[in-house]
Amino acid sequence: MSYHRQTRGNRALPSVSTLLLSILFFISKPSNAQSSSPVFACDVITNPSLAGYGFCNTGLKAEARVTDLVGRLTLVEKIGFLVSKATGVSRLGIPDYNWWSEALHGVSDVGGGSSFTGLVPGATSFPQVILTAASFNVSLFQAIGKVVSTEARAMYNVGAAGLTFWSPNVNIFRDPRWGRGQETPGEDPTLVSKYAVAYVKGLQGTDGGDPNRLKVAACCKHYTAYDVDNWKDVNRYTFNSVVNQQDMDDTFQPPFRSCVVDGNVASVMCSYNQVNGKPTCADPDLLSGVIRGQWKLNGYIVSDCDSVEVIYASQHYT
Repeated sequence: MSYHRQTRGNRALPSVSTLLLSILFFISKPSNAQSSSPVFACDVITNPSLAGYGFCNTGLKAEARVTDLVGRLTLVEKIGFLVSKATGVSRLGIPDYNWWSEALHGVSDVGGGSSFTGLVPGATSFPQVILTAASFNVSLFQAIGKVVSTEARAMYNVGAAGLTFWSPNVNIFRDPRWGRGQETPGEDPTLVSKYAVAYVKGLQGTDGGDPNRLKVAACCKHYTAYDVDNWKDVNRYTFNSVVNQQDMDDTFQPPFRSCVVDGNVASVMCSYNQVNGKPTCADPDLLSGVIRGQWKLNGYIVSDCDSVEVIYASQHYT
């Protein structure tokens, strides 16, 4: 089974419905995977009573299934889906779900959505991204993504992983003091953009080539102008990246634009930092104006870990 999403020509559904549709098709319960069979939403064989729900009817269009599901949820239940550890809805047969899985150069047990125990002791670890990118081999980038997503899908099938991966990291790396530079394709916006598109297509692509069916959901991070974690008195929670428009357009934005426009990525993650005095996760111009408005993201925007709290607690932005 693969996740079906809207085409770019049909954008009538509100963003919350897009998120709920993702949950509907991705949902599993990895925490029980090693001791019992994984739990999936709409498993009408295990729970025949679910067959009566419209959102479990595979004969309906995705939009109709989403409408049916959203109509059955309370406000509290909707809110419960919008955090990293999403709360299930037992009355509808929807188990808990952890959105956080990583696959920068192979499925990782970082996060909570994936685990290496029992049936799955580990996954293939490819070279660090900056080394792979140095090959300038676009077909290799995509081939690695395809292998990673095949393993991710296999792990999902036994309840050892979710299907939402916070990968790839497409930040521009020009300062060696950033300790996560090895996660990125490097310093050149063109190369980073080409890597982003190829890896996203490898992760998300199905054998049938339908762009509206996802093998797993990729996420391009960290949007945007982000390349610091902790250096002396500067950390990622309070860092303000001062960037002129030309540098934004020529350097920092191209990889993310390529992810969305050319890669048709399912998700974009906004970063901790501020850009020109505004937290990226609270900037309507960067999010609604650019990602959704100009680039026409056909998916969802996710904040980096506790970056929403950071806006208030560390940046004191209101």
